[in-house]
Amino acid sequence: MILSRVIEHLKQQHWSGVFVELVIVILGVFVGLQADNWNAAREDAARGRQYLLRIADNLQSDLDLYRDRLAFWNKVTAYGKTGLAYANNGESSGDNAQWKVLLAFFQASQTAEIWVDRTAYEELKSSGEFRLIHDVKLRRALAKYYIDTANPTLTVRPAYRENVRALIPYHIQHYIWQNCYGPGPNGDQVFVDCLSPISNQEAASIVTRIAADERLMGELTYWLSSLDVASLIVKFQAGVASDLRDRALAEAGLHKEQAAP
Repeated sequence: MILSRVIEHLKQQHWSGVFVELVIVILGVFVGLQADNWNAAREDAARGRQYLLRIADNLQSDLDLYRDRLAFWNKVTAYGKTGLAYANNGESSGDNAQWKVLLAFFQASQTAEIWVDRTAYEELKSSGEFRLIHDVKLRRALAKYYIDTANPTLTVRPAYRENVRALIPYHIQHYIWQNCYGPGPNGDQVFVDCLSPISNQEAASIVTRIAADERLMGELTYWLSSLDVASLIVKFQAGVASDLRDRALAEAGLHKEQAAP
């Protein structure tokens, strides 16, 4: 339609008409391109917002995990201290004292690694769409956070774990697994008070053998020290994760209180 009018204007040498028609064409192309750009920008903004919300959700999962691990490690450390106190001073008291020390030696070997939820971040990274997060400082902070969470201290399995279990008869370990330990309602690990399945004399014999092993007690000491370091790292990382979660929500246009539970 426009082309036919342009041709007609050319035939009649109506240059002003030709100019007007060309301007209309150019404006139409420009508006069309702008509309495409606006649509693409809206789609990018929507995708970026979804990534930010998912990252914030992952960070909240990390915070929940950190709380669980710190509580668990505190209990493991308490068991370990009970074992070391007996090895150093022969300290034990109460009914079934030897069984309680034996149980403490075993429970001190429990581990709970930390593997953070990096699903959304890795998806964003693999898609090459970091540009969807406009805040460059936030992008850099997220990258550093996920690098730091790979600290091997948070996933170590100590030599003490293997070596102390080699000294405890299997039937006792089986009893502990069945009666003194279990999964919690949220999939966490729970320590359970349990009665002794053996005599105090038998428990004392095993405890004496464990406590007399200087190398093993050195491994237990190192393990407790490692848990102290891991706890410090996790407390720091929890602060970082909390800050990043709030920044991600703010970048997505939400406050922490508005995020889905």
